[in-house]
Amino acid sequence: MMRSLVLAAMVIAAATSADARQAEPPAPSPDGGATEEAEDKRPAQEGIALVNRSEENVITQASDAFGTSVGDETIGLYSGGNVRGFSAFAAQNVRIEGLYFDNQGPLSDAVRAGSTIQVGISALGYPFPAPTGIVDFALRRAGDKPVVSARAGLGDFFAPFASVDAALPLTGNLDLNIGAGVEEFIYPDAANFWFARYGAVARWRPAEGVELTGFFSRYDYFDEESTPVIFTAGTFLPRRIARNRFFGQKWADWAGHSQNFGGMAKVTHGPWRIGLGLFSSRFTIDTFGANFFANTQEDGSAERQVLLGQDQVTQSYSGELLIERDFAEGPRRHRLLASARFRRVDDDLGGFAFRSLGPGMIGVAEAAVEPDVTFGALTRDAIRQEAGALGYAMQWQGLGEINLGMQKTRYRKQVRAPGLAPTATEDSPILWNASAAITAIENVAIYAAATRGLEESGTAPAFAANANLTLPALRTRQVEAGVRWTLAKDVKLIAGLFDVRRPYFELDTDNVFRVLGDVKHQGAEISLTAKPLPGLNLVAGAVLMRPRVTGAAVEQGRLGEKPLGRVGTTLDLRIDYQPPAFDALSVDLGINYTGERAARIDNSLFIPERAIIDLGTRYRFKLGQTPAVLRAQIANLTNVFGWNVTGGGGFQYIPSRRLNVSLSADF
Repeated sequence: MMRSLVLAAMVIAAATSADARQAEPPAPSPDGGATEEAEDKRPAQEGIALVNRSEENVITQASDAFGTSVGDETIGLYSGGNVRGFSAFAAQNVRIEGLYFDNQGPLSDAVRAGSTIQVGISALGYPFPAPTGIVDFALRRAGDKPVVSARAGLGDFFAPFASVDAALPLTGNLDLNIGAGVEEFIYPDAANFWFARYGAVARWRPAEGVELTGFFSRYDYFDEESTPVIFTAGTFLPRRIARNRFFGQKWADWAGHSQNFGGMAKVTHGPWRIGLGLFSSRFTIDTFGANFFANTQEDGSAERQVLLGQDQVTQSYSGELLIERDFAEGPRRHRLLASARFRRVDDDLGGFAFRSLGPGMIGVAEAAVEPDVTFGALTRDAIRQEAGALGYAMQWQGLGEINLGMQKTRYRKQVRAPGLAPTATEDSPILWNASAAITAIENVAIYAAATRGLEESGTAPAFAANANLTLPALRTRQVEAGVRWTLAKDVKLIAGLFDVRRPYFELDTDNVFRVLGDVKHQGAEISLTAKPLPGLNLVAGAVLMRPRVTGAAVEQGRLGEKPLGRVGTTLDLRIDYQPPAFDALSVDLGINYTGERAARIDNSLFIPERAIIDLGTRYRFKLGQTPAVLRAQIANLTNVFGWNVTGGGGFQYIPSRRLNVSLSADF
């Protein structure tokens, strides 16, 4: 029983993290880092935001293979929850159009045009980057003419959806994007829920070089059934079970909302640029339920368990003031930067009720009576963090560029758990980043960078001897180097090496949750984008990584050297072909390969490698004078079966073969 409680607590901790609350990763922008010599290095994503819904195509709009999201489609090696094996969301490495944003819940598609994962050379031009890459969101933007986009279809496992979005240039200097939609979402085990999304983006340009932006975004979700998590009793994977059959308890469900709003002011005046962003982000769980199958045997028999809760809330306020000044000196262009950032986070979490529902079988639906429960008091986490930073960048025409930055940050966290004295931790390090790129060779950029960061580590779990103790913030570090080679006009190769390290927290043999060593992810990443033939777009990438845990716990055999769930090899290929002779039609192919991953912390069990194939098509036509696109895609074409490992060593299977169909029109 204690083991089940431990695992459940770990899963819930993962589920309520900022990472798990993200609906999806990010969308395309031109490179923000070192490029051909006179290019502006500031992040620029306006190109995505001007795309109408019927014109969205993540493959043709991706600038590299590292991670791109356009509309509701995502491709690439990385996502916001997995950049070089770590989470950019958990590290607070999130931006909205280049300005710092503490993201607690997903942005609605009504306001989010897309996003990109900025890593390697593409991250060099971002002010004050941090280890683990950057997720940069682009908000929607209106064009010269009003457009109303309607979209409807069937998502995974024939889940219906419909949405309407309008891009309205109201006056010569005032634009409005507004949208709403409703959708059913069906999980791989047939658990489902409905959500409504709505939001708006307003942009006002009162004077030359001045743009003011305000946005509001919200998701409301309800009756979200909880996909069971399976914990095995030994060093074996769960037996294969039928997919698309819900075998949890329907009353153990979720309901709540995700809400984001804020404003940005951007001013350009001569050599000066000023950006100010202020944001609010909230994620709530009004009712909570999680299904578990604990102590699962090889024949599938297990103990059924649920964890129930209510009134879980995470609320953050964040913002940044960024001031830049450029000046030229012969062939050199200098840029001075100053930044002030803050984040204020208040969490009300916990108070869960745990119940056993008796024996059962994984994959077999067996309804149980909903128990009467009394919820405990909530734990309050309060985080306060401020940072001031100064930076310098210099581009030397025909030679290269350098970027230097230094930050002084002050971090404080306090935890007030019921019945316990408050605990607190704080840190106030000096962080820095340095990068250089050489562009003296035509069409080639060689770069190197080093970065230091500070990230949260949370509190010790409830089952540890030091339960609820506030843990110190993590000092993280990263070094990298690589090359970008433009082989031809439409062929770009990026190859790099990286080494990311941070402290590794785990439960020791004396039941104390402490730092047991370091976890390091060393590896190589490769991106190739090309248009080898008219109408043919190719995006290909690879990550060859060696994740390792080092320290006394590994040397003494208490831990395996491979961290739980980390994948060493990832290959991703995306092809989109639109025949010039019949450009109304295009076909696309996706192949994603992932190598084996550790399924237990002692490395006694691994999940095998697998490859997933997706096949899709688009047909472009007109409804009268209205451009329209019929989109169809078969995901997991060969119906591969496989397991993913969750926090604490639980298992959930991957989605089966499924068909998506949608019709989009821009009026």
